[in-house]
Amino acid sequence: EYMNIWQKLKKTPFMAAWFCAVTSSLFAAPFSNLSFEAASKQAAQTGKIVLVDFYTTWCGPCKLLDKTTWTDAAVIQLLEQKTVALRIDAEKEAALSKHYKIEAYPSVLLIKPDGTEIDRLVGYKEPKAFIEDFNAALGGKDSISRAEDKLMAAGTNDPSARMQFGMALAQKGKDAEALTEFLWCFDHGLEAGPAFTGVRLSFLLMDIKNLAAHYPPAQQALETRRDERQAKVAAGSTDFQTIQDLVSLNKALGQETKNLAVFDQLPADSKTRNLISRLLTDQFLEAKRYADVLQGTDGRSAFRKAVEQFNMTLDFLGKDNPMRKQVEENFRQFTVTAGTHYFEALAGLKRNQDGKDLAGQILKFDSSQATRTLLADAAQRAENAELTQYMRQ
Repeated sequence: EYMNIWQKLKKTPFMAAWFCAVTSSLFAAPFSNLSFEAASKQAAQTGKIVLVDFYTTWCGPCKLLDKTTWTDAAVIQLLEQKTVALRIDAEKEAALSKHYKIEAYPSVLLIKPDGTEIDRLVGYKEPKAFIEDFNAALGGKDSISRAEDKLMAAGTNDPSARMQFGMALAQKGKDAEALTEFLWCFDHGLEAGPAFTGVRLSFLLMDIKNLAAHYPPAQQALETRRDERQAKVAAGSTDFQTIQDLVSLNKALGQETKNLAVFDQLPADSKTRNLISRLLTDQFLEAKRYADVLQGTDGRSAFRKAVEQFNMTLDFLGKDNPMRKQVEENFRQFTVTAGTHYFEALAGLKRNQDGKDLAGQILKFDSSQATRTLLADAAQRAENAELTQYMRQ
C-alpha cells in the first residue's frame, strides 16, 4: 500500500519529500530485502545494476546517510530507475564484505549483475554529491578519475587533493600508488601551509596505518620516518615539528613506549626533554608516572597559566566574533582536561590537599557536573579513595 501511494506522489518533489520523511521509519525504500544473489539476478533481468550500502550499526556517517541521502526524493527516484539497491550490515555478511574488501564505512558499491565492481563511494555523501558521483561512475568516471580531476584542478602541490587521490587509489586496491601519494603528503604537505598540520598527524597517518595492515611497504615507510626523527630527538633536536612527528608516528605504529624510552634517555635539564614531555601526558598517566606529569610543580600554577591562555584567546577573538562561542566551548574543555591531568597526578602521588586545592581552582573555572565527574573519575583511576569520595560528594 505504501508503495502504491509512493508511485502516485513521487512525481511531485514536495509531496515526495514529505512522504519520505513521514514513512522512512516504516519501510526501507529504496532498498530491497533480497539476498545479494537474488538482487544480481533481478538486476540482470531488468537491465539495472546492484547497489550495496555496506554499513555497521555503530557507524555515525552511515546513520547520517540513512537520515539524509537515502530519504531524499531525487536519490530514491534515481536508485529505483537504475539499481536493485541493498543495505547490508558488513559485520553480519562478513563473507561478502571480505570478497569486496570493505574496510571503511559506509561503502556504497555499484556492481554489475555478474558481480564486477563498477565503482565504490566511500564515506558520507549528501544527496547532491551522491547523485553527481553516481552518474559520473556510470558514465565511466570512477572515483580515481574524479579524484584525479580534482587534483589537477587544485594543483599537484595541494596536500588535501593529493590525499583524497591517495584515498581513492587505496579504496581500489592500488596500494603502491596510494602510498606514493600519502607519503608525498606527509613529507611535503606542510610546505603548502600550516593548515595541513592537524590532518597530517591524524587522518593521514591513519590512512597510512590502514594501508600498512595489508601492505608491508607502508609499515616500513612509517618506521623509516620514525627512526629518522628518533635519531634527531635523541641527539637533542629542539625542533617541535620533529618531536611531534616522532610521538605521532610511534602512536600510529602502536609503539608508544618508544616515546617514553627517548624521554628517559634525555638529560634531566634538556630542553628537548621538556618539549617532548608536553606531548606525553596521557602516556605518563597510563604508566602511572605521576611525577613526570607534574614536572616538579603542584599543578596549580600550570593550571593558572592554562586559564590565562584561555582568557587571552577569548580577548583576542573579541565579543562579537562569530567563532567565539565554538572556540570558547572547545578551549574550555581543553583547559579543564589539562587541569584534570594535573589533578590525577596529584591523586596518584597521594598529595590529597594539593589535589583538593587544584580541584577548587578547576571548579571555579568550570563548575559543571561534567567537570566534577571528570575529576572523580581521574581520582578513581589513580586509586585514591579519599579524593574520589571528595569529588563525588
